Amino acid sequence: MAVRQNLLARHPGLKIEGDNFPATPLRKLISSLVFYAKMALILILVTGTKFFEVTGIAIPEWYAGVQENKLMTIVGLFFMGNMVESSMLSSGAFEITVNGNQVWSKIETGYLPSLEHFFTN
Repeated sequence: MAVRQNLLARHPGLKIEGDNFPATPLRKLISSLVFYAKMALILILVTGTKFFEVTGIAIPEWYAGVQENKLMTIVGLFFMGNMVESSMLSSGAFEITVNGNQVWSKIETGYLPSLEHFFTN
């Protein structure tokens, strides 16, 4: 916000716009798959051994330890799943265009510009 205020103070009437750069279809798909996997695992944890009984799958040995720490496992799955989903939808793009000409691209340079960069160039 300080950058915006500084630019507007130096250049009154400057039009500043921002928008989210869309994620690729593959990244959106991965994010959706992570969401559904997270929800399925949480549902399995909440139902206890019923899932395994109904499906006829043998209860894995590790599942007993997970059931002992059910709440912590669910919270961990929820937050880790959300973190992965968010990272899949975030492109990290930051681009600056002046009069239709691109003057900065974080995608190309790999880092954000400093305010001094624009005032000295």
